[in-house]
Amino acid sequence: MSIASDVRQLPRASRRLLFLSLVNNLGTGLIMPYLVVFVHEVRGLDVAVATTALAVFSGGAVLGAPLAGRLVDRRGARPVAMLSLFVQGVGYAGYGFAPDAAAFMATAAVAGLGVGGLAAWYTLLAECAPEGMAPVVFGLSYSIGNAAMGLGGIVAATVASVEHPLTFQILYLVNAASCLLVAALLRGVRVPVRTESALDRQPRRRTSYAVVYRSPGFMAVLFLGGLLLASSFAQLESGLPAYLTLAAGVTPGQLGVAFALDTGAVIISQILLHDRLKRSQPRLLIATAGGLWAGSWVLVILAARLGGTATRLLLVSVAVAVFGIASTCFVAGMPTLVNKLAPPEARGRYNAAWSMAKSVGFMMGPLAAGAFVDAGHGTSYLVGLTVICAATALIHLLSRAWLRDNSHSTQKESKEVDGAGIRV
Repeated sequence: MSIASDVRQLPRASRRLLFLSLVNNLGTGLIMPYLVVFVHEVRGLDVAVATTALAVFSGGAVLGAPLAGRLVDRRGARPVAMLSLFVQGVGYAGYGFAPDAAAFMATAAVAGLGVGGLAAWYTLLAECAPEGMAPVVFGLSYSIGNAAMGLGGIVAATVASVEHPLTFQILYLVNAASCLLVAALLRGVRVPVRTESALDRQPRRRTSYAVVYRSPGFMAVLFLGGLLLASSFAQLESGLPAYLTLAAGVTPGQLGVAFALDTGAVIISQILLHDRLKRSQPRLLIATAGGLWAGSWVLVILAARLGGTATRLLLVSVAVAVFGIASTCFVAGMPTLVNKLAPPEARGRYNAAWSMAKSVGFMMGPLAAGAFVDAGHGTSYLVGLTVICAATALIHLLSRAWLRDNSHSTQKESKEVDGAGIRV
């Protein structure tokens, strides 16, 4: 079945969420690449202010995730997603009018706190997806979002001007408005009613994060997923461009083409691999992503080592395309696995735990890349990334038994925790 046919057969709630993902990410694309430029060249502050603000942003996301997960399990995913989008909007609007370093830190913390609410968005996608279609919905959400951010970046490039600070402020305000618009439109999203068992029809049980962190299998999933993300996704805007420009002699213009290839590979692979993504087990999709990322890093290393501009650019192009295909597999598999392992009454907390792991990965990846590349150990660093990606791929290939055991144990422990009256 084609991707268009599957999209048409999705429930209205899933289609609306995909459309709202497009709107939200279009706004994000307007401002995502420009914080350093705005802080340094427009506001006249040190570059360190922008980089510190990004770290504060990630820290806010780490703190916001567990709060969002708890609220999702108590109040439902939709109202929490609306609240998190409102908080994001306030933070993004604040960027445009922050006069000094302290104000940038404050607004970054607010925006990050809102982004921590992505746990609610993941939960909504999982709850609205028909049986067996979660990998498709998650993959489509990522591909649509990726394309929308790219389009937003193109629009911003035609608008933003260092000589006219108002242009940056307008972009931040438009992004904030997109968050508020999506929050308002979420009011019309209704989670489809599913056939419920007698157990499911009981009142929603109170649970706690103990269900998450006492599950060794799921903790292993979080650790491996965060480690793989830090060794791949988190390098896309840090380790990869730094190594390509410093060690492989890639120019900024060529780097822009490489990022466009990555976006194109994500979209095309989502279309071509649609049926396979739908049929494959989540752990196998994650293993495939790890293997492809390992191959991508090998190609990047070869690009820096082999002579000839044409050969170097060809290898870089192939590496970036493979990177994009791996991304498609990962974003279809990882959130699907998280929601597959989550008991219904703790789904928000499970998604929050994954959101925290993602945020930590996005903090640690760039920090490690900066330390190694600046010290002249870029090639050794990429070899390490290759080994990590390959190792996590192998572990997921061999993980069937303990993932199955974890699925049973989480449900059992959830009942035990509920019976003991433990609450957070």
